[in-house]
Amino acid sequence: MIAFPCTSLDELAAVYAASRARTDRERLCEAALPLVRRIAVVIRRRLPRHFGTEDLFGDGCVGLLRAVDRFDPAFGVSFEAWANRIVRGAMLNGLRRMDVIPERVRRDARALDAARWIIAQRTGRAPTEGEAALTARLSGSKLHAIREARKHAALSIDCPAAGQSGPTILDRLAAQQRDPATETSERALRSIVAQAMIDLPGRERAIVEAFYRGGATFGEIGRVLGVSKQRVSQLHGRALGVLRAKLAALSLDVV
Repeated sequence: MIAFPCTSLDELAAVYAASRARTDRERLCEAALPLVRRIAVVIRRRLPRHFGTEDLFGDGCVGLLRAVDRFDPAFGVSFEAWANRIVRGAMLNGLRRMDVIPERVRRDARALDAARWIIAQRTGRAPTEGEAALTARLSGSKLHAIREARKHAALSIDCPAAGQSGPTILDRLAAQQRDPATETSERALRSIVAQAMIDLPGRERAIVEAFYRGGATFGEIGRVLGVSKQRVSQLHGRALGVLRAKLAALSLDVV
């Protein structure tokens, strides 16, 4: 390993941004490797045991090269902050590529979670796994496949933990990259949208919840509700129309 004089990352980044010389690029990359290693260690602590630090580090190094080549001091941020986001993003993309759960099991898992959302909206309580499986029309073998996949952590980075709903490990890791000001405004918007959804009819509210929070498709929601995918799409569109009108009154935009 080549030893370079102790110089800050920002100084090295500024030199490379001005010169675009290969030697300056190498100096910056070499000096930033400890940053990549630290990020890999932090992410590894939040993953199941079978994930290794070296795979994260390798993906992070690819991200570092991208960060080095795209950085410009005129952006007004430190190189470390800039590289941190890009390196973390590269590591998360690598984790997604490692997730090899069959699509059919993913689909059934989404349908199960959609059923949980819909039952909860109808009854005001959290359903049992058996109730959700019955509503989603999942056979015992399909439910067993979901349990086994979750038990062995095959779903653990891109699906909620067994018997739960909510953010996944990847969701939580990705959320750590958000700007604090953006996160604050998003929380405020979510609160306003939640208030607007109170006035939606129960079935339409359940569709919106299952689609946006549960990650279910229109076809999966339709299977749970006993209606066609086209009908779910119609109800979804109607619900969004109501939400748009309510948010427009508050001068807010919704897609």
